[in-house]
Amino acid sequence: MRLLFIGDSLIEFFDWSRRFSAHEVSNFGIAGETAEGLYRRLDIIIGKVSSPDFVFIMTGINNLSMDDRGFVKTYAAIIARLKTRYPATRIFVHSLLPVCYPFIPNDEIRAMNKELRCLAERETVGYVNIHPIFLDERGEPKTSCFEEDGVHLSDEGYLIWSARIEEIIRAAGVNVA
Repeated sequence: MRLLFIGDSLIEFFDWSRRFSAHEVSNFGIAGETAEGLYRRLDIIIGKVSSPDFVFIMTGINNLSMDDRGFVKTYAAIIARLKTRYPATRIFVHSLLPVCYPFIPNDEIRAMNKELRCLAERETVGYVNIHPIFLDERGEPKTSCFEEDGVHLSDEGYLIWSARIEEIIRAAGVNVA
C-alpha cells in the first residue's frame, strides 16, 4: 500500500513512515505551507510519487493565520489535479484542527471546516473530520494534544490522529500492521 501525506507542518513533523511501517509512505509536509504553496509544488510531488493508494491532505491553518479565508478555491484545484493524475487513488481532505492560539479563533476554524466538508462532498473525496476528537467536554481544545505553541501536535495528538487514519485504511480492507 502506498500512502502519500501532503500539507503543512502538521504533516511534516510526524514520522508517518514509522507509524505505517508496513507500507510505502511519502511525507511531503512543509512547515509554513499554505494551500497556494502546496498547489505550486504539486507537480514536483506528483513527479516523485506514482500511483499512491491513499492521499491525505492537511493544509489551511497557515492561510487562516494570515487572514486568508479564500483558500478553498485553491484546495479545489489541488484536489482536481490529484484526481487527474491519480484517478484510482482515494483522496482524503482533513478538517483543520482546533488551536490554543489567540490569533486564530476556533469559530473561524469550525466555519472553514464546514467549507472543507462541502468541498470534499462536491469533489467526491473523503472528508476526515478530526476536529471534534481534539476537543474536551467543554468544546475547548485538549491542551494535552498540543505543543506549547498551541498549534502543533504533541505525541498524544499524533497518536489520536494516526489512529483515525488507521481506521480509514482498515475500512478499505487493508491490514495496517
